[in-house]
Amino acid sequence: MSILKHLVALSTFILITVTVSAQRKVINGFLRDSATLFPIADGILTNSTINKAVRSDKNGFFRLEAGANDFIYASAKSYRFDTLKYSLMFTDTITIFLPFAGTVLPEVTVKGKYSKYQRDSIDRRKEFEESRGTVLKTLATNHPSGFGLTFNLDKAFKKKYKNQDRDEKLFTTLEKMAYINYRFSPNLVAYYTGFKGDKLKTFMNLYTPSFQWLRQHSSNEDVLYYINDKLKLYKATAGK
Repeated sequence: MSILKHLVALSTFILITVTVSAQRKVINGFLRDSATLFPIADGILTNSTINKAVRSDKNGFFRLEAGANDFIYASAKSYRFDTLKYSLMFTDTITIFLPFAGTVLPEVTVKGKYSKYQRDSIDRRKEFEESRGTVLKTLATNHPSGFGLTFNLDKAFKKKYKNQDRDEKLFTTLEKMAYINYRFSPNLVAYYTGFKGDKLKTFMNLYTPSFQWLRQHSSNEDVLYYINDKLKLYKATAGK
């Protein structure tokens, strides 16, 4: 009799497992910053129940297979991770919000150390150089003393070196954008303005300072005064 009960229990367990597995489906989702509501790109979403992981795209969008009671882990660089227990009662598209893990103010560079932007920039430069190989210099020297500089004609005529110039300019542009985002980040602006989502995006589109301005105004206080001035201007013109 006990054997029969065990068989019935085992059959029930298998039936439940099969049923739950059959209900597993591919779900759509968005990964967003909890303070700014901006999308988080390149975040990692993991269904630990079936050990599958995907990354969010530039819009924070992801697609992941999930079923009832599956545990989904969400993580991203500079954010605290979060977990979600999926339910069939959820809508077809879910949104996961992650809180920012760092300080809203950029790090102050201490002598002998690098700021986060500088560390990241060094890593980006290293990856960039490894991906394209050594760049041929425009000026080459034919003497150890440094005298006798000659123009490298290969640089001028060979297509691959022209492409290196293009790539170098693109890298420089991206580095400037990274610096602007480091000094004038959405989290910093959201913290001091209280804006989120589309309102925050509009404010940043209108008033993001240039790379040159930020290089000339190197302190955090400069940026905070700038935000305060632009916030007054935004509120003064919002009703017009």
